[in-house]
Amino acid sequence: MSEFWESWVDPGDVISGLPLDPYFVHESRRHELVEKMARAGFDVQEVDLSGITTERELLVMLGRSFSAPDYYGENWDALRDVLFEQGGRAAFRIALVFSSSDAFLRAQTHGFVRSVTLLQMLARDLSDVDEGCGQLEIFYLADWE
Repeated sequence: MSEFWESWVDPGDVISGLPLDPYFVHESRRHELVEKMARAGFDVQEVDLSGITTERELLVMLGRSFSAPDYYGENWDALRDVLFEQGGRAAFRIALVFSSSDAFLRAQTHGFVRSVTLLQMLARDLSDVDEGCGQLEIFYLADWE
């Protein structure tokens, strides 16, 4: 596992002009972001948030994206367990790219902000040096101004 940590990839080194974490990126850069993160060794998971209006709907979508088992509980702890189980088998490097993020923001501001916060905490937990499972980088795409 130490070999994995020595090869940590800083998204700012891969994509020029990237804002600070959490990454809110203009939708027009989606192709560039996906291509460069894949080239840097990330498994790019794209999730369209245009129809998401609640945290539960987001968690269902994330469960599908990460191939959660049938008993997946569609809550933040269950998502954490799914990712820790995957990382326990083999360290991963995932770029989670949310398109149309502003749709979820408009539909439920509190749920969107809470989700951003909890996903950032999850990404940090997954990369913990003592029990880390991998690298999760999260990108929120929209027509941000």
